[in-house]
Order: sequence, then C-alpha cells, then structure tokens
Amino acid sequence: MCLDWTIKCLCSTFMGGYEDKRWEREENPQKVLVIRGTLSWSGLVGRNMDTHPIQASPQRWIVALGLLLVAGVQGLFLWGYTDDGIWVSLLDGMAATLLFALSAYWAWYVLGFVHISITTLFITILGISCTLVGSFFIRWILEFINHAVYTPFILTLPFRLCYVALLWSIILLWYRLQSAAGEREEMENQLVTMQETWMEDRRKAEASRKKEEEAGADAEDCLDRITVKDGTKIHLIELADLLYIQSCGDYVTLITPEREYIKEQTMKYFETHLPGSDFVRIHRSAIVQVKQISRLELFGKESYQLILKNGRKLKVSNSGYRLLKERLNL
Repeated sequence: MCLDWTIKCLCSTFMGGYEDKRWEREENPQKVLVIRGTLSWSGLVGRNMDTHPIQASPQRWIVALGLLLVAGVQGLFLWGYTDDGIWVSLLDGMAATLLFALSAYWAWYVLGFVHISITTLFITILGISCTLVGSFFIRWILEFINHAVYTPFILTLPFRLCYVALLWSIILLWYRLQSAAGEREEMENQLVTMQETWMEDRRKAEASRKKEEEAGADAEDCLDRITVKDGTKIHLIELADLLYIQSCGDYVTLITPEREYIKEQTMKYFETHLPGSDFVRIHRSAIVQVKQISRLELFGKESYQLILKNGRKLKVSNSGYRLLKERLNL
C-alpha cells in the first residue's frame, strides 16, 4: 500500500489539493508513485496506514466474535423474514458478513489514502454493492446445491440493503474515530519532539551564555598590573615590564629588568589571573612572559631549558614544554 514509497502528485487542481501526512522517510528512486489527473472539489491525503487497527489490536478475538454475532443475527433475521430454513439463512448470513468484512478491510487503506467525501461515498456504495452481489451468488449456489427454490432474492433486498448500510455506517464511523486518534497521537508526538528540541536549544543557549559569562569574568579578573607593598611604599609593576615570576615558598619573586620584588601570593593565583596569551607556566616554580623568551634548548637527555632575552636560563618541566609548544606553535 505504498507504505515506503515516495508519492508525487502531478494533478491539476480546482478547489482541491494533495497533502502527504505520512512520517518522514528516505526517498527510494525505485519506489515512486506518480499520480496524474484532475482534482475538482476534492483532495488527496497521504497517511500512515501501515497496519489495519484490528491487526494492531491485541483483542482481535473480540472482533471475530462480533462478526460471528453479526452473521448470526443476519441469519436469524433472514430466517424469520423468508422462512427458508435456519441453516440456509445462517449460511447466507455468514457469507454476506464475510463479504462485508473483506470489503471493509480493503476500504480502510483506500479511505486512509484518499480522504475526501466523494470517495467515502463511492467506497460505501461499492462495498454495499459487492456484498449484495456476493449474497445473490451465494443464494444461487445454495439453491443449485440443494436443488431447492428459496424466497426470491429481490424480496430480501430491502432488508439486506438496510442491514448492510447500517454495518457500513458503523464501520465508517469507527474508521473516522481511529483516524482522528492516529492524527491526535501524531500531533502529540510532534509536540513532544518540538518540546524536546526547544529544551535542547534552551540548554545549549544556557550553556553558551554561562560560558560567555565565565569568559567575561575571566577577562575581568585578568591583571593589567601588579601592586607590591614595600614598607610604606607601593610599587606598580606593568605586565610588559615583568620578565618572569619565581616561586619562593609562600611568596613569589617578580623579576623585572630593573629589580626584583617579593610579594605574598601563590603561583596558582598568577597562573589564573595573568593573560594566558602573554604568560605561560613552564615549571611549578616559574611563570614566564612569552615575549621575553629567546630560545628553547635541549638540556640533558629528555629535559629542556628556556633561555630568556637577558640570558637567564630556566628549567622547563614536561607539562611546561607542552604548553610552550602550543603557545609558540612549535
């Protein structure tokens, strides 16, 4: 029933149209259904009709019992209406019910794909006609087998027509309810998907906002100068004048071209508050300004040392060497 086919409607329309409401699927160039024609005061709707609702129901036995009940009721009515014999009437009723069930089963897929009023009317008339014509031939076969003459079929036609029309009205109403329930479930699934997408986008936006805030906070926390208190004096050291920082226990030594300053602060503080693009920690006891680096030399078998522009040599740890490679693009 074109469940995995791509449908292309090339119809000219007048007060009508086509809409594909099936789930999204990958297009298969070998499975393409092309519909050509004219849609006047009508339309086509493609829906997901993978299985009949009776097939998908775990209580299919109830439907089977219901069909047997319908067949039995029709047979009893025919028996009382014609007095042709109980078994003949029951066989007639069972055959007519079977024809109705087959027509109604087929109609589910047609009405699910072509969802317009005129098609519903056409399918109803066709289904009733097939049931009545089939009943006529069943009646004729029974007469031929039993070598008997029963009540003329034309006399039972009003009863048969009313009974089958009632059954078709019930089945069409049930189909409409099933279709509406499927559309409602599909809309709910779409809403859930939209809500999940919205929540995911909101989460990403919140994470991005927090990241920007943290980056902004880090930028605000970055030092642009260092103050050192020396007795009654306060020295302001510009970062451009700072060559490197040396750890001395609970203190650090700030080395500039002019002199050295001792400040009560940790290396971790300067590592997180100095601009990462200008300073790099080459060792647990040393932070160097990148612009003051002259070269990097192999020192020993697997060790390195750093040579500053002023000729000072500093030991480089393995982690410091990796950071230097990133900063200096080595």
